[in-house]
Amino acid sequence: MRIIHMIPGTADPNSANGVNKVVHWLATNMVAQGHECEVWILLPTEEHSNHARTYKLVPFPGSRSQLGLTKDLHAALSDLPEGTWVQLHSVFVPQLTSAAKLLHKRKIQFGITPHGGYLSDRSGRSIAGRIRKRLYLSAWEGWTLRNASLIHAIGQTEVDDLKSRFSSLHQIALIPNGFELPNHETASQPGLESRSDTEIIKPTITYCGRMVIFQKGLDILLEGFAAYRKLGGTLNLTMVGDGPDRPQLEALAKEHGIVESITWTGQIFGAPLRNILSGSTFFVHSSRFDVIPTACLEAASCGVPLIVSEETNLADFVRHSGSGLVLTPNTPTRLAGLLAEAERLGVTERTRMGASAKLMIDRDFTWSEISRHLVLAIEHATHP
Repeated sequence: MRIIHMIPGTADPNSANGVNKVVHWLATNMVAQGHECEVWILLPTEEHSNHARTYKLVPFPGSRSQLGLTKDLHAALSDLPEGTWVQLHSVFVPQLTSAAKLLHKRKIQFGITPHGGYLSDRSGRSIAGRIRKRLYLSAWEGWTLRNASLIHAIGQTEVDDLKSRFSSLHQIALIPNGFELPNHETASQPGLESRSDTEIIKPTITYCGRMVIFQKGLDILLEGFAAYRKLGGTLNLTMVGDGPDRPQLEALAKEHGIVESITWTGQIFGAPLRNILSGSTFFVHSSRFDVIPTACLEAASCGVPLIVSEETNLADFVRHSGSGLVLTPNTPTRLAGLLAEAERLGVTERTRMGASAKLMIDRDFTWSEISRHLVLAIEHATHP
C-alpha cells in the first residue's frame, strides 16, 4: 500500500517537535512492514533535515508561505495514482486544506491526524484568539475534517473534543503515540535494572517538556511542589526543557521560596536526557490538556514511575499497569499529597512501579504495533 504522510515540519526524530517524531516513527515502521511510504514536508525555506531514514523524504520549500499550493506541490498531488493514501498531520495549516481539496477532487482518499491541536482552542487563550480560530475552522479547515475518510485521534480527550465540535465525521480511530529508542541507544542505557539502591532513592522528581504554563499545568506543578516542601518533603525538582513561559515559572519559584530546590536544565535530548530520567525517583506531568506526552513514555521506558493527570490520556494506562500515581483532581493540593505519598513509598514498591512502567511501554506503546493499527484503520476506511 502506498501511504504518504504530509507534515508542516521536518520529520526529524531528534527535534523538539513531537509531531516530527511521530511521523518519522510511523513512516519508519510502515516501510519495515512492507508498505511504500513517503513523507512530504512543507517548509517555509529551502532548508530541510538530513536525518537518517528508511523512507523517501520529499521537501516542498516555500509551501507554507501562502494559502494555496505551490506549483511543485500541486503537480505532485496531481500525479498521485489511484489507490494512494495521504495522511495529513497537524492543524491550523491552510495549505493542508488546500491539499485535501485537490485530493478530494481527484477522488484520492486522505486522513488527518490533528495531534491534539484543536484542544488548545478550548481554553487558556484570549477570547479574541479563540474566536479567530473558530471562524477559521468554520470557514476553511472544518471542510478537511468533514471530508476526511479517517481521523486519527491520539487520546480519548481528543475524541470527545472532536465529537463535540462536529456532528458528522467519518471514522475516528483512537491510536496512541508510541516511543522507541534511537538505533544508537539500547536498553543498556542506564535504567532501573542498572541503578543501585542509593540511586533509586535519590530525592529527585522530574518534569520534561515545553515550558508552557497553562497547557502543561506548570503552575499546578510548582504550587503543588511548593506546598509539598512546606509540609516537610525532601524531594527536589528537575525541570527539563525550555519555552516562552520559563521566566514566569522561575519568578513563580522565587515567589514560593523553592528556588534552591529546583534545577533548570534547558533542552536536553538523547542519552543525556535518559541519564537524567533514569536517576529520577518519579516523573510528573500535570497537563491541563494533552495527547500522551512523549516525555512520559520516555521516562516510563527508563523504568521511572509516573505521576500523571487524567488530561495526559495516560491515566488509565498507569492505573491498569500499576506504573505510578494518578493526579485526580488536577490541583496543587492533590499533587502535594501525591508527592508526599511517592516519597513514603519503599524502594521495593518504587522498583515494582518502574518495572511495570517499562512493561507498559513494551506492551502498549511500540511503534511497530501502533503503525500496524493505523494501517488497519486506513485499510478499513478504504474498504468500509
